[in-house]
Parts: sequence; structure tokens; C-alpha cells
Amino acid sequence: MYKSASRKIGIFLSGFILMAWLAFLPAPLYSAEPLELTDGEMADVYASGFSTFTRDDVTGIMRADFKGMDLRTWTEISSLKMGHYNNGTTTGWDNDWTNVSLGSTGADLVAKGLYVEMKFTNPTDPATRQLEYLRIGTNDLTGTISANFNSFSGTVDNGVTNMSRANLGAASISTTNGGF
Repeated sequence: MYKSASRKIGIFLSGFILMAWLAFLPAPLYSAEPLELTDGEMADVYASGFSTFTRDDVTGIMRADFKGMDLRTWTEISSLKMGHYNNGTTTGWDNDWTNVSLGSTGADLVAKGLYVEMKFTNPTDPATRQLEYLRIGTNDLTGTISANFNSFSGTVDNGVTNMSRANLGAASISTTNGGF
């Protein structure tokens, strides 16, 4: 028994001594320092961003657009809920979806470009600024979203139909290059 414990202590001490010895070794002989590029080298660099950010203090709208970003998915979600509050008429969910399918086995839901938009009242006054809404969406969606839409808020038909807490029941919303 003592022999086994003595062996374990010996292994531990050997490992500890090895780690301490490695800590005092000199730094590696190689380095990865940043190097300054010449003007000519910089002129050869070409890049463009995939996002734009805008802020309009008159309308109070701030927006981030992520263009050139394509997302593909077939996702199933048992329950999706967003925006629970009193809208002046009733307290409830803006969106309450169950048995959700984004895309299908045969066809992904494809979003080309995304945006995040926020609207504020009094955008230039930090003391009274308030968030009115937050939108996350795309202007180019192709595919089908199926669910039991107990409550649906948003726009469909490329922005033609605007709904607020509508009970659509079990339905499928299909679009080709439309906004959502």
C-alpha cells in the first residue's frame, strides 16, 4: 500500500519538476511580429464590407444591413414565442408559433441578406429615448415557413399584408424572393 502511494507521489513530483523546468526555458527562437506594409503593398489590397450601418436621427431609425450573406436552413422548432406585452388591447404574444418548420426536407429556407432595424422616439436625447420596435428580417426569402400560428405579427406578401397578433391556425407561408 505504501509502495503504491510512494509511486504516485513520485510521478506527481516528477511531473511538477518537469513543468517548473519548462516554465524557465527561454522563449522560442521564432516570432510572429506585425510588419508594417509599404504604400505599394497597401495599394494592392482590395476588400469590401458585407454590411452597412445607417442612423437617421429625424426618423429615429437605426439599421444594419448584412448583404452578401446567404443563409440556408431546414429547422424544426416545437415552440417559438416573441414579444409578450400589453399592446393597448390585450396582453399576449406578438408571435406564438408551435410545430414550426423553417424549410422542408426537400427544400431549404433561403434568406439572402439580413437586416436588423430599430426605431427610437427621441433618438438624440438619452434621458427620454425609448425603443419603439426591433425588426429582424430579410428582403429576399425563398421557401416555406409552416407552423400552427396561434399569434402572428409581421408582414407577408412582400410587405403588402401587415398583421398584428393574427391567429392564422395551421398554415404554410411560402415566398420566392420576398421580404419577411
